[in-house]
Amino acid sequence: MMLCGYGAMMVFIFNGTTEGQSAVLLPQLKQKDSLIPVTAEEETWIASLGILLSPVSSLLIGTIVDVFGRKLGLLSFHICMGLGFGIIAFATEVWHIYAGRCICGFALGLEVVAVVYLAETCTKKQRSVLLAFISAAFVIGVLLAYVVGGYLPWNIASAILSLMCFLNFLIQLLAPESPAWLYKRGRPDASTRSLQKLGRSPEGIARELEMLRLSSKEQSEKFQLRVFLEPTVWKPFLILSFYHFLQAATGVYHFMYYTLDFIERLGTTYDPLTVSLILSVIRVVINATLGMWITARMSRRLATVISSVGMCASLIGMGVWEHVYRDTPVGARNYEWFPIVLLNLYIIFGIIGVTTLPWLMSGEVFPLRVRGSMSGAVFVVATGSMFVFIKSYDWSIEALGMSGLLFTFAAMSFLGIFLGAFFLPETQNKTLYEIERGFMSKSKRVATEWTVQKPDINEEAQREMASGQG
Repeated sequence: MMLCGYGAMMVFIFNGTTEGQSAVLLPQLKQKDSLIPVTAEEETWIASLGILLSPVSSLLIGTIVDVFGRKLGLLSFHICMGLGFGIIAFATEVWHIYAGRCICGFALGLEVVAVVYLAETCTKKQRSVLLAFISAAFVIGVLLAYVVGGYLPWNIASAILSLMCFLNFLIQLLAPESPAWLYKRGRPDASTRSLQKLGRSPEGIARELEMLRLSSKEQSEKFQLRVFLEPTVWKPFLILSFYHFLQAATGVYHFMYYTLDFIERLGTTYDPLTVSLILSVIRVVINATLGMWITARMSRRLATVISSVGMCASLIGMGVWEHVYRDTPVGARNYEWFPIVLLNLYIIFGIIGVTTLPWLMSGEVFPLRVRGSMSGAVFVVATGSMFVFIKSYDWSIEALGMSGLLFTFAAMSFLGIFLGAFFLPETQNKTLYEIERGFMSKSKRVATEWTVQKPDINEEAQREMASGQG
């Protein structure tokens, strides 16, 4: 289980380095002695290309991993990410960086496989704990990008990241396949062996196999358009898609992809790189403590509401400060610490829910038969929203001004309160099949209730499980 968790967590670490890379790469490219000088327009392309192909890969990978396995998706991620960083490391022209960022962006879309893989290899209790590690792993990746890319030349930093990706490809080869996918493909014996490798007890194996049988019963292995009309599919898809759109609209990715520039535009005299590193360390500490505890213990709905309220208040405070001192020269503004403190609070409250939960929940809310495909479909919406907001960074500031942009982010955070309070499904401490039943119509839910309470496992099968022959 630790090996499975490690392989999946490295996906989020390298995704963090990809999304944080532009924040330290662009300042080096803008220097006068840069080997590859870039224009303002080229800067926005370098940043946004890191997400451009993610919708394509997330759309393709869902069907691929449903057919060929979750493990193949994880291996593909490390190959693509290593290749992308490698091309950037040896870049001599700006279009080489474009190409490397596109390949890294393509790998970024494969993240959905890691979420599904974790959800399917964990027990109910393990899932809450391990999913809590995702946000910490991601910010560790961002911090890695800031440290390696901020203090080393961008080409050397990219080469180091590339080698790390290929090393993790070799480690991932040792991990077992998802038992849920094996069962879905008509291989119950292989599924049982996988569960045994994951350390399940004989009784636990029997229970999980029964849940897989119930989830797979009378369900087509091939995704068809009519399946989207089922409430267990379209309801979670619409809810999570809207959650991802709101997440991007709250400014999370404006800050992440343009960290140094964003801090500089706040109008303080603090060194942007130093502030960025401090913020990254704080994010790692909060994710590894408060964030993990909340993800493992607090309900998804309550976490979203608290997160949205805190982000909204922090953004309003930053917007007011920017508006008050909009005509005051930098260096003559009072309380320069105020927007930096609020920026920290904005990040901390984001960690509680809005920044992390949409990504975690995609592997929890969909039925087994379409979990890979629909998780990929949600990822298309998520990464498409990210690309639009990242590419419009300069335009948004010119059109709205810094204070106007912050107030817009605050309004989007306010909408997150209503999403969490009234529409978001609760997945905390529930099995994947219990979550699926929550989206069923009332009549179908009642019809399946007796079956769930009295699983069809005969005594002979249980004895075989106990003796290790199941």
